[in-house]
Amino acid sequence: MPKKNPYNIKRFLKFLPAMTIAGLILLPIDVSATQLHSNSEGIITHQVGHLFFLFSMVALIFTITGKGLDKQKGWRLIQYSAFFFILWNLDAVAAHFFDNQINAVKIENISFGKMRIITNNDSSLLAWFYYILKLDHLLCVPAMLLLYRGLSHLVDDQRQMMVKKDTP
Repeated sequence: MPKKNPYNIKRFLKFLPAMTIAGLILLPIDVSATQLHSNSEGIITHQVGHLFFLFSMVALIFTITGKGLDKQKGWRLIQYSAFFFILWNLDAVAAHFFDNQINAVKIENISFGKMRIITNNDSSLLAWFYYILKLDHLLCVPAMLLLYRGLSHLVDDQRQMMVKKDTP
């Protein structure tokens, strides 16, 4: 008869969600979903990273098209993903420009679920434009999903080719 292991992983995993929730409730800390870059060298380096990623996605689109890879569904989805990443980077560069580089916009926390966008000249148009820019996840999430789907299709195609190759 096998001995019962006191360090059973199943037992640990069973209580992991409850322990995680208890830890989050009992040990609260300030968490910010946005990252601010207070010094100029931080934001400049960050902006250069966005631009490098943007140009890399442009190069990827031209490479896929130039080699005729866009005839395959997987590569086409990756190309769409690159397009959404380009839009996301343009969006992020503009938002960082307004809030960190020229300080035209400032965010004020009112309560847990409310914020106020304050502009230097009290422009409601700039506040709405900045608000729309901060919805960048509406571009980034589809980009990541398209990338995942494209890679999945390429893996599936490769598996099918290997099966065909192995069968006589």
